Amino acid sequence: MWKLIEEPDVKYFQFIFENKMFLYSTKVGTEKFLERFAPVMLKQIHSDIIIDIDKEQGRVGDGLISSGSSIGVKVADCLPVYLFNGQNIAILHCGWRSIINGIVTNAKHILKNYQYCLGAAIGPCCYEVKSDVASLFSRKYSGAISERGQRIYLDLKKAVVQELGIERCLANLDYCTLCNEEYFYSHRRGDKKRNYAVLRFLR
Repeated sequence: MWKLIEEPDVKYFQFIFENKMFLYSTKVGTEKFLERFAPVMLKQIHSDIIIDIDKEQGRVGDGLISSGSSIGVKVADCLPVYLFNGQNIAILHCGWRSIINGIVTNAKHILKNYQYCLGAAIGPCCYEVKSDVASLFSRKYSGAISERGQRIYLDLKKAVVQELGIERCLANLDYCTLCNEEYFYSHRRGDKKRNYAVLRFLR
C-alpha cells in the first residue's frame, strides 16, 4: 500500500516492495524530495521513447529503464507508471499521446515478465477530452472512455491497466491530481510547478 510520509520539511507518498522504493512527491518540500532521491530525469516530449540509461546516452523521451540508478519523471496531470522485473526498473510518463503512441506497449515488450504500480493522475472525474481523443481510445481502450451529459471523460489508469493487466498491478495511488489541491500540482488547475515520480532500488 502507498503510505504518506510526513516530515517537517518534506511530504511524499511511498510504497516499498521487496528491494524497490516507489515515490511520489507532494507540494511540500519538492526541492528536498529531489535532492534526497536524486533521480535521473528526461526532457519529456509526450512520446513512446524509452531510454535505457545503462546503455544509451539519450535523455529525450518519456520512459527510463535502469538496473541500478534512481529514475524519475515529472508530471502535472499525466500518469506515472512504475514497472520492474527481476533485473530492471522502469518509469513512464503517460499522457494520452504517449499511451496512444505505444509507450506502455513498448515497456511491456521490453520488460516482459513485469509487475507495476500506478501513481496519482488526473482522474475520470475531471479529465474531459474532445471527441478526437475519445475516438482514439475507443478503438483500443474502450473501457477508458465515459460520457456524462454532453461531455466525454478519459480514464488514463483504465487504459494502462487494460494494456498491462490488472493481475500484475501491485498498488495504485488513488488520487486525482486536479481534485486534491492539498497534495498535488495540476496543469488543468493552471499550476506551473510539477509533481515528481521516482523509482529506485533500496540500498
